[in-house]
Amino acid sequence: MSSRWAPHLTRAHAALRMVFTPTNAACAAPIIMVALLGWHQRWISDDGWINIRVVEQVLAGNGPVYNAGERVEVTTSTLWFGFLLAGAYVLPSVEPQVTGAVMGWILTIAGMTFASLGAGQLFRSRRPVMYVPVGMLAVAALPPMWDFTTSGLETGLSFAWLGGCFWMLAHRAVAHEDGARRAHEDGARRPAWWPLWPAFVIGLGPLVRPDFALYSVLFAVGLLMSSRLRWSRWWDWPITLVLALAVPAAYQVFRMGFYAALVPNTALAKDATDTRWQQGLIYLVDYAGLYVLMVPLVVGALGTGLHMTYAWRTRGQARWAVVGAPLLGAAMHVAYIVRVGGDFMHARFLLPDTFAVLMPAAVVGITIAWRQLALVATAFVAGWAVAIASSARTPYTDAASDDGIANEREFWAAHTITGDLLTRADWLAGGLGQVGTRARWDHEAGWSYYDNGSVRLDSATGEGVYIAVQNLGIISIAAGTEVTVVDKLALSDGITSHSVFDPRLVGDTRVGHAERPDAWRVARYARFRIDEPDRITHARLALQCGDLAVLQDAISGELTEEKFWANVRLSPRLTFFTFPADPATARKELCGWAPGW
Repeated sequence: MSSRWAPHLTRAHAALRMVFTPTNAACAAPIIMVALLGWHQRWISDDGWINIRVVEQVLAGNGPVYNAGERVEVTTSTLWFGFLLAGAYVLPSVEPQVTGAVMGWILTIAGMTFASLGAGQLFRSRRPVMYVPVGMLAVAALPPMWDFTTSGLETGLSFAWLGGCFWMLAHRAVAHEDGARRAHEDGARRPAWWPLWPAFVIGLGPLVRPDFALYSVLFAVGLLMSSRLRWSRWWDWPITLVLALAVPAAYQVFRMGFYAALVPNTALAKDATDTRWQQGLIYLVDYAGLYVLMVPLVVGALGTGLHMTYAWRTRGQARWAVVGAPLLGAAMHVAYIVRVGGDFMHARFLLPDTFAVLMPAAVVGITIAWRQLALVATAFVAGWAVAIASSARTPYTDAASDDGIANEREFWAAHTITGDLLTRADWLAGGLGQVGTRARWDHEAGWSYYDNGSVRLDSATGEGVYIAVQNLGIISIAAGTEVTVVDKLALSDGITSHSVFDPRLVGDTRVGHAERPDAWRVARYARFRIDEPDRITHARLALQCGDLAVLQDAISGELTEEKFWANVRLSPRLTFFTFPADPATARKELCGWAPGW
């Protein structure tokens, strides 16, 4: 028996020795670290529950909406919502946010793996004697990385998409360089669209996040530059473009017809074109300053410089494009995030950019000539990583900072009974869960009203429960799909998201968290009263005038085929339509009303 199995055991032992080398173990260590710590921190944020609300509406037969009867897009990441919905269909017995946490965890690990493989591929031509995970070690040491490995948001998908695109392009760049040495072989004549999937995957960027269109454009340039292309075949370019844009374009047509908008409602509500440089810089310093990011970025730049130097020496334009795409994309995206004022979640919007910057140096191939310098730089990053991972924490935990930035996981952990943040049972016992539960009970009992937290009024139709809140997540889950949950901050309100507020009237607010006047919600959801304030009367009348009336009709009522295509035509106009948040001013502008009439 032993003699029969001896050859097989010998081959298995040899295979294991090839896989579990010191280099492979070192490169895998940061990925394993994030896998363990990310799973230990598993949770879902309150904003993550918003996606689950839309999943439940689809399962209830109401379509991809937040409130039944109102076609408003609150899911910023279309592709992430698709993952969650697919998980709910495949595993109906598992709570969808639990499935989402697992998928986010897997996608984060996949993104780190792809980035490491891509960087290793680029260093292969330098014939390194070993690899060290400089970039991935820096990523793994950041505490926010552990938090956003799950969270119910699209961050893990962002890592996977960025890492996957980089890995594909790195593989093509090396193949392009090899093809240049064999210019007369048929393998050097492959067009940009072959194989098909790189262009397809790169085109998904806007569906990961609308602002990731920046990365898609730069990765597309890298794709074309890394293609062994016969320039005389002009049709290769249109074919590549069609493959990249097929899915985003198809979804854009659906968005225009279904939601009568060019962008998600969250972009309108948060005014993604606003300029708040000062707040954005505060957000950047809050993240980069706390973790002293200059240390890994400088060392990572040295690794990236090796690629650029090699590309310069060999005239490798493909390598320039592939390495430059994530770096330039990150720089442009950070500038955009800073311009709009950042976010209220500590580090969330800047983590993918940090990941992108460090991808070319995810692992660094060490040659004999640079061995000592590379090991010193690696030891320097390792020392920084130990210090940051063990001691760097936000000074704010159970409350937002004075600048309106919150450590989201710590905040919600402090506001739940058990501190656990994954299942419905973990969340529903808290105060927000109770608000939603009471609304659901009232609806089931046949009550009908509009409630903004301080005033309760009869509903406009005499049917249904309508509640106005500032947190759209767990409240909406507890309330159920039949209760209308309206956001005071306009994220789920397709009407007031178009309103232009005066900062002098609302004071300082967190980014994207300016409360709209309640008069608009009362006018839409509460019954008319003879003694109601003038501001509500102004809102009721303004809702019947101009493009505001057109907008209401476009996002409510039955969606027929004629209405769908009418919405497609109207969507550019309605997307850019705005009106004053003050009801009296809006009535003057929309209806031509003047005081004293």
